[in-house]
Amino acid sequence: MQALNLKQLEVFCAVVEQGSFTAAAEKLYLAQSTVSGHVAALEEDLGVPLLVRTGKRRISLTGEGRRVYAHARTILQSCEELSRELADQVSRELTVAASSIPMQYILPRLITDFAASAPDFRFILRDGDSQEVHRTVLQGEANLGFAGAVLDTREFRYDPIALDPLVLVTPDTSRFRELRAAGTAGNRLLREEPLIFREGGSGTQIAGQRFLTENGIAAEELNIVARIENSEALLRAVSCGLGCAVVSGLAAATNRGLISFPLVGKSTSRELYLIQPRDRRPTKAARSFIDFVLASTR
Repeated sequence: MQALNLKQLEVFCAVVEQGSFTAAAEKLYLAQSTVSGHVAALEEDLGVPLLVRTGKRRISLTGEGRRVYAHARTILQSCEELSRELADQVSRELTVAASSIPMQYILPRLITDFAASAPDFRFILRDGDSQEVHRTVLQGEANLGFAGAVLDTREFRYDPIALDPLVLVTPDTSRFRELRAAGTAGNRLLREEPLIFREGGSGTQIAGQRFLTENGIAAEELNIVARIENSEALLRAVSCGLGCAVVSGLAAATNRGLISFPLVGKSTSRELYLIQPRDRRPTKAARSFIDFVLASTR
C-alpha cells in the first residue's frame, strides 16, 4: 500500500458528507474530474472500492468505505486541531535575531514596553554579529533582526531605529582623565595608543573601519594588539589596560571603568536597523512588533 495522501482523504470525506461528486467539487472549489481522480487514486492505493454510484449522481459507502471514512475523519480532525494549536502558538511567538549592541542596549526596553500591552507574546532571542543576524533572518530562522550594518539591500529592508555614536574608550586612569579634561579628541589617541578591534563581522567594526577609511587613517598607522569577538570582553580588556578601542557610544555610556573620547570627522556615528527579508511577508506577530518598534523609535 502506498502512503496515504491527506488531500485524497479530504476529498473522499467531502464526497461522503456532501453526498455526491458534484457537490463535493463545488464545496472544495475543484473540478469534478479532479475530485473523481482523487477518490479513484485513494481506492487504488487502498486496493478496495469505497463508494457505490447509485444513480442520479448520488453515492453510498461500501463496508470498507465506512471504515475508511471513520479513520479519515479522525485523521483530518487531528490535523485541524494541530494546525489550530500551531497557529495559536506561532501567532504569539516571535524569534528575533540581534547583534551585540541592539541585543544589550535596545531590545530589552523595546520588548519590555511591548509586553506591557501584549503580555501573551513570547520572544525567542538569538544573538550573533551583524553578518550572522543577516544569515539567520534570510534563512527563516528568525522572523526579523536588529543589526548595526547594511549588508545587502537587495535581500533586506532596513528601517533605522537608533543613532549610535562611535567613541574611543580608554581605561579610567589619571592620565586619560587629564587628556579628556583638556578636550583631546579620540583621533589623536588612535595613532598613539595600543588598540583592540572587534571581529570582522561586527557592525561596530564595520562602522569603525568606515570611519578610519573616510578620515584617511591607514591601518599601518595603528598599533592593533588584539581582536576580540565579544563586545563585553573587549570593554573588559580596555578597562584592564590592554589597550583602547573604537566602540558603540551606547555601550560605552553604561560601562564603568572607561573614559570616552569623541571622534572627529566623517562617519562618527552609525545607524542601528530593524531588518526584514524583502521576499517574505511578516507573520501577524512579527507585524505587530515591527509596527510597535517603528512607532516607538521615530
